[in-house]
Amino acid sequence: MWALWTLWQAAEAHTGAVPVRGVYDWSNLPAAAPDAWWVWEFYPSVVLGCLAFSAAYEWMARVGRVRWALSDVGPTSRERFFYHLSILVVFFSLQGPMHELADVYLFAGHMVQHLLITLVFPPMALASIPGWMWRPVLRRPWLLAIGRRLTHPIVAIAFCNAILYLWHVPAMYDWALYDHNVHIVEHLSFMTGYVVQWWPAMNRSEELPALSAGPRMVYLFTATLPMKLLGALLTMSDYVLYTYYAQQPRVFGLDPFEDQRLGGIIMWLPGGLVFWVLIARTFFLDYYADILRERNARGRRTGAVSS
Repeated sequence: MWALWTLWQAAEAHTGAVPVRGVYDWSNLPAAAPDAWWVWEFYPSVVLGCLAFSAAYEWMARVGRVRWALSDVGPTSRERFFYHLSILVVFFSLQGPMHELADVYLFAGHMVQHLLITLVFPPMALASIPGWMWRPVLRRPWLLAIGRRLTHPIVAIAFCNAILYLWHVPAMYDWALYDHNVHIVEHLSFMTGYVVQWWPAMNRSEELPALSAGPRMVYLFTATLPMKLLGALLTMSDYVLYTYYAQQPRVFGLDPFEDQRLGGIIMWLPGGLVFWVLIARTFFLDYYADILRERNARGRRTGAVSS
């Protein structure tokens, strides 16, 4: 009830979208220096969180694996590299110049930041975690039951995109920008939601296995649609939806309307491209390989019968 009341109060306080055509003059907004956003500021929560996730991976790879007899061998050097690279993506997305550009100046910068923590970090991390690392958690029947329900393909897409659309309601979006603690909750919910959405396509757990190649391609295509729709709505809107960015100093010569359209295009096109790359990879490496294996098996059976 408290959360609903807070959301209602935020919506009541929101001044509404800013109309564009012939109503609002952005010439009074100061132009920021070209390098104003190039600021290195580190947040303890991000630093400690990233260190904790990297340390947990290495502890499981060395100590936990042996203690619980999970596997005879640890992660490969390739798996280690890409897992820690995914953590670095989060690290440099949520602080430093990217954080400054997204949180102070540009909606488009915020969209780049969100794509990094939703479309780059989750699939890279999940693909780099050996399936046996999940076993100590998924051995617990109640956690396994929750996982099965939450990572069902329909539920996973619905859960993730409910979070996506909720945080793009203007009242919610501006609330997160004005309150740093709320902004932390927003980013954590995005990362959680997209880990859930990417699970059916990218995870390697035997207890909660990923989809086979054919269904995976259908799933990935379906997952592109909600983000594309939201990106299209932002691009074609005749209003600046987020008043926070209609009041900030401008960089790169973009006024708030151009900035919003650019952000919508970033969500609409590059966002969908990530899924299409993985669809193509699934087809050529998995689906087509399955077809070839089936043909070879059929050929061997035919040859055996003929002989």
